Amino acid sequence: MSVSDEELVKAIQEGNILAYEKLIKRYQRGLFIFVMRIVHNEAVASDVVQNSLVKVYEIIDRIDVKKKFSTLVFEIAKNAAISELRHKKHNVSLEEIVDFTEEESFIEELFSSNLASQVRQSVKILPRQYRIVITLYYFEDLSYEEIAAKLHLPINTVRTHLKRGKEQLRKLLQNYENI
Repeated sequence: MSVSDEELVKAIQEGNILAYEKLIKRYQRGLFIFVMRIVHNEAVASDVVQNSLVKVYEIIDRIDVKKKFSTLVFEIAKNAAISELRHKKHNVSLEEIVDFTEEESFIEELFSSNLASQVRQSVKILPRQYRIVITLYYFEDLSYEEIAAKLHLPINTVRTHLKRGKEQLRKLLQNYENI
């Protein structure tokens, strides 16, 4: 049986360092993928994730275990990534930030529900055009532009396929939860 985020945070607050390691392992990859979508640089993303996890540890005693931990950790990572971009003098459009927020909640849902195997099974069920785009975007970490080039599709078509694929994936995952 898997230990909840709430239980791990309580254990960390009581001084259990092993609980912190479990929490890191649970979120590290997802945070890296999420931050990569913002900064588009592996080294920077790695640093942002590491700094975000250190910040989480620094404030762990003040975390309210009644609130959703994944929201906090993704919010810290998002803010750190945007700060890093600002520090590097890159331009970040408001539209990109809104897209990241929407994607953040989608990724959070996947992590918080522990649906990794159901996600992979559900992706296999999706119509081919959505399955390919979701796989390239989420599992192979390709950008919209890279997917468009690889599939010889306009970028807007890639975005539409991704959006529709995520909608169908959410419906499929809701069916798993109702079983």
